[in-house]
Amino acid sequence: MKRRLKVAALALVAIACVSVVSVRQSRAQAVYCTNCASEITQLLNLARLVDQLGTQGSILQTNTNQFQTMTVNTTPWPSLEWGNGAANIQSVNTALASANSLSFAKTGLAAQFGQHYGSYDSYLTSPATSAAFAAKYQQWSTNANASVLSTLEAGSLQSGQIGGDELALINRLKSQTGAVQGNLEALQTLAQVGLLNIEQLQKLRQLILADTSLKANAIQTEADQSASQQAAWRTFIKTQTTIPTSGGARF
Repeated sequence: MKRRLKVAALALVAIACVSVVSVRQSRAQAVYCTNCASEITQLLNLARLVDQLGTQGSILQTNTNQFQTMTVNTTPWPSLEWGNGAANIQSVNTALASANSLSFAKTGLAAQFGQHYGSYDSYLTSPATSAAFAAKYQQWSTNANASVLSTLEAGSLQSGQIGGDELALINRLKSQTGAVQGNLEALQTLAQVGLLNIEQLQKLRQLILADTSLKANAIQTEADQSASQQAAWRTFIKTQTTIPTSGGARF
């Protein structure tokens, strides 16, 4: 634009100069140009003014483009996709806490552990009768089943979350990523993806904790059985001189 204006102004000056010269040559006897120099000077000044206006127009266009770029780079997303990671984790913890088996989500874990399992010394102090042993076997079976079931339910809950809310969130983030225009939108999209990764790591830790609870219950059940049986055998050896043949319980 600036170049076109400058060329037009110089062309105007050139035409004016040619016209003046032509007039002077064709009418040399009758016409006298007394202000030709001042007119040419004015035309040159006009050309300079046009050139300045072209420069200012270019600067204005550059500033406008910069302003538009700044506006795009500082425009945020109308809404952000943070997902339901915390709520999903809490739902699994609630399921584990309400189960009949011991887990990391239980409140008063130490007290409940003492109710479920004994120790070798406690079995020596209070020897178990045949009926007590039958009830103990029933408790061990119930605890093992409940522990396995609660772990499977935790996995089932997370599996439903993966195919439901999480999949929908990932699809929305994909669409949002394809529509990114400015720097702020790009940063916000990265922040959302980063938080989603953190939530996935937390859920992985939760499954590891559920698996740890299952293994801990299995190990402690085996240890409880061994302790009770060893204590019962020691008590029997110390107190019995003959082996009774009646009064037993069906296991």
